[in-house]
Amino acid sequence: MKSFSLTCFVLASVALASALKVPKDALHAECSVTWTVNEACESSQEKIIDQINAWDNEDCGTQPGDTEPNGQKCLYKYGGSDGLYTYGTHTTPIARYVDDIDFTFIPQSDGSCQIDGHSKSQTLSLLDYGTNYCNVFNLMDGSGLTQDPGYTETSSNSVCTQYSSADCDIY
Repeated sequence: MKSFSLTCFVLASVALASALKVPKDALHAECSVTWTVNEACESSQEKIIDQINAWDNEDCGTQPGDTEPNGQKCLYKYGGSDGLYTYGTHTTPIARYVDDIDFTFIPQSDGSCQIDGHSKSQTLSLLDYGTNYCNVFNLMDGSGLTQDPGYTETSSNSVCTQYSSADCDIY
């Protein structure tokens, strides 16, 4: 009976994930985004690393007793880089959930840079209110790369949990 219940739970979870068009790992909310900027990849990567380090602090604007975040431009940790690949973590200020983040910088033939950003929740989560999107978008925005004249962004709900409803002023 236990195995039947577990099988039903797994099948229901997969069905729910398919209906909601969540990314490939149905048990962990995640987000993949592709950006393009005119800036060279090396300097774009440096800006992202600098922003991660600038937000490696507890200054989240959250007060004791708060039940909702007041922005999450804090609690980032730089993990390292390997060539044009950079990774780290972001911790949510209220519940202290940890999400893995990474960026891959791909030089283009015209000198511009394609930046593939990704964030994935470490804990089990089907939905995330767009938190994983905001984890990587906030770094792009804080670094100034969203102001690049060649800035473009490509993503969708099918590869980024709750992309269309993300509110990065909160998350």
